[in-house]
Amino acid sequence: MNVGTKIARERKRKGYTQQQRADLCGISKRAVASYETDGRAPHQSTLRKIASALGCTAAYLLDDTIEEYVVPAQDRRYINSLRETYGEQTAAEIEDMIHKNAALFAGGTIDQDAKDQYFLALINAYIECKVEENGYEAGIYDPNIRSNPIIL
Repeated sequence: MNVGTKIARERKRKGYTQQQRADLCGISKRAVASYETDGRAPHQSTLRKIASALGCTAAYLLDDTIEEYVVPAQDRRYINSLRETYGEQTAAEIEDMIHKNAALFAGGTIDQDAKDQYFLALINAYIECKVEENGYEAGIYDPNIRSNPIIL
């Protein structure tokens, strides 16, 4: 199975359109369509972005002898632990969030400062919810402060 067939299959498995996948990777829809239909391998940096957004590796996409992507053992253990503790739906939702956020690290059109702000906002939203739910001591996480006690 060639790289283009794998990119198309993995994209469809994730339920993304070509445009959605292109937006996550910071490339054009035309480029995604070209990779999927022509079977030509993208440039290495683009391939890494696509693989990350699809939740697989560039090596898997490039190797015509590998038919199915196998999730690394450490990732499987983490997701299986979630599944055992919280159930299938929670594990699936968290796995999906991990893959969507992993695409941010692979590139795209969002600059690094915006990514940093996104993750800080995510951390602070989580802390705020914990404070409201459990009455924990409030605090805002600031990576610039070395002694930054977050009491949860």
